[in-house]
Amino acid sequence: MGIIPTNKGTRVIILVMVVLALVGLAIAWIYYSGINRSTDPRVRDARTMYGRFNVYAATNEQDKILSLLDSIYGVFKSVPHYKNSYEIGVVLNNRATIYLTWAISDTLVDEVKLQYLAMAERELHQGIEYYQGWINTFEALDESGIHDMVYSDFMADPVIANDKRAGLYIGQRVKDIMTARAEMPRRLSVSYTNMGIIRRHENRPEEAVEYYVKALELWEDNLAAKNNLNIIFGRPLEKHGLLRRLFPPRRSP
Repeated sequence: MGIIPTNKGTRVIILVMVVLALVGLAIAWIYYSGINRSTDPRVRDARTMYGRFNVYAATNEQDKILSLLDSIYGVFKSVPHYKNSYEIGVVLNNRATIYLTWAISDTLVDEVKLQYLAMAERELHQGIEYYQGWINTFEALDESGIHDMVYSDFMADPVIANDKRAGLYIGQRVKDIMTARAEMPRRLSVSYTNMGIIRRHENRPEEAVEYYVKALELWEDNLAAKNNLNIIFGRPLEKHGLLRRLFPPRRSP
């Protein structure tokens, strides 16, 4: 199986995806620092860790980012309510982005590229499984049903049940879930786009196209998926304004 040579257009697309992911994490840190009082104390450390991404991203220390993601993963996995949550899927997809970035480096031999592509694919498959499982749990519930589920989970833990801010934590978690549910099509779209990039670099363009089409069915404004299709079919790349890329139209809950 051959590797498609990395061209400038491909590197630009991957770089944009990584930059946007890291900018998103920086924005998340600002957001989470503002709601610290209402954040579940059992996973507060994981929220706080996102703040370190600014430092590591600025110096391109991707190995430290991976280590940080491992720590965040461990925090969420240690709390029963979060062990199958969308947050786990986010961590896995961020890991995949790092491996995919390494895979397209011009300095790697084909064998190493394939290893990194395989590592990225493994993380993506697991992340998609977490997303789908989480969707199956919450998609049929209204806000009241989500509240009842969160209340039951949280109050079963003495750490929350004995905390006078328990109601605040539960209310914030319900809001987080409602927001995440609205954003899930875009999260899955990004995952399928990355799967398409893997297939394209494995010289399997037909499968890559299938993933890009699937990504666009979930999020029609996915510029990375559009431009990867444009590369395959030899069409000019599309451009969106910076603000549109950083802050695409939000979906309502």
